[in-house]
Amino acid sequence: MMKKRITFTFNVELIEKLKSTSDKTMIPQSRLVEQAIKEYLEKLEKADN
Repeated sequence: MMKKRITFTFNVELIEKLKSTSDKTMIPQSRLVEQAIKEYLEKLEKADN
């Protein structure tokens, strides 16, 4: 799958939680964000059906 770089602005507390989770799980921050967005969108799609 092709990837494209984009930029978002998040509050500092969320960024700190993301970094902490990434450090603990050894999962890159970008992958955590990508998975969270994917799961959220799937949840919305199911609610629409």
